[in-house]
Amino acid sequence: MKIICSQESLLRGIQTVQRGISSRIGLPIYNGILFEANEDNKVHLFATDLEIGIDCYIPAQVIETGSTVIPSRIISELIKRFPEGKIEIKCLNNNIITVQENSSNYKILGFSAEEFSNFPEIKIKAKTKINQKLFKETIQQVIFATSRDENRNFLNGALFKIIDSKIEMVTTDSHRLSLKNIKLINIENPFKEGVEVIIPYRALSELSRLLLDNEEVFTEIRIGEKQIMFILFPDGQKNSIRIYSRLIEGQFPDYHQIVPDSFKTEIKVNTEDFRDKMERISLFVREDLNTVKIEATNREDDQKEGRCEIILKAESPSTGEASEKISCFKKGEDITITFNTDYILDVLKIIKKENTIIKLNDPLNPVIITPDKDKDYTYILMPVRTE
Repeated sequence: MKIICSQESLLRGIQTVQRGISSRIGLPIYNGILFEANEDNKVHLFATDLEIGIDCYIPAQVIETGSTVIPSRIISELIKRFPEGKIEIKCLNNNIITVQENSSNYKILGFSAEEFSNFPEIKIKAKTKINQKLFKETIQQVIFATSRDENRNFLNGALFKIIDSKIEMVTTDSHRLSLKNIKLINIENPFKEGVEVIIPYRALSELSRLLLDNEEVFTEIRIGEKQIMFILFPDGQKNSIRIYSRLIEGQFPDYHQIVPDSFKTEIKVNTEDFRDKMERISLFVREDLNTVKIEATNREDDQKEGRCEIILKAESPSTGEASEKISCFKKGEDITITFNTDYILDVLKIIKKENTIIKLNDPLNPVIITPDKDKDYTYILMPVRTE
């Protein structure tokens, strides 16, 4: 193999695919990146830990076709430190790789490509497309509620459910649940039977980093029996990137049954004000129980219908006491309830609407938090039991 390519495109390709590498596998070859030089003046780069894999193609002058595996850390750091310009990479006998840039000459010990697992073929049972901006927002709205409990691995990812022309994406750690609905458009064959898979947290996390904030660029999703593939630029763009991941086996819990049908109290509060004051008061309980008490009561000094005041209270034996007041609007009964501060802040950080809606029943039952005038996103949170 012998190629010549620009420092810019080589570095971009390496940094894209090396996210597929994980130290957990313990085999040195999988700390490397597969380089495959093709006859069409493109180089295929691929990295995997056998759970997820990422690949892309970069333009190059292919002088000699072939393939090799180059250790990721050294090639990445080396290319990063070269100036812009042309770089020659050549694979010699015994997988010794030479890297040349003007008068610079390096030799790297590589691995045989024959011993490296290549990008898998996936037998597709369903596929669809989503614009990248919407898909990125969806992942960010649900991914934080995934569980880290390895004893229940079916909660270590997001349920991805397609039925008719709608996608539901759901995560839960049993203390809270995050649900996003996506309406698909221009679907030739709606999924009447329905498709359900569980996508691992890590695959979604790496995918989110690569997606663009662009509604006109799409990602194609191909679902197989045990694997899923995301093609970030499916319409033939030069910067096409693919990510594949094994799916998590197991039965995701029936989340619809925990959604309350009615509520005794509904509160509308300014999102930024609520978030800022929750961030301040959380400083007092971070090292202890990490809980905050929320009291929502009508303001006696204001006759305007629905005018309400939320009082946040936090107490720590090692830090002290804190309280905050927030103006709001309320329908229904007064309520006092306790929450984990992190679980509240997680959702407030991803709500972009000016106001947030909180629907409650009593101090022991699930609470629903949604952005104002947004029926597509729902966050369900269990309160903290107190004496």
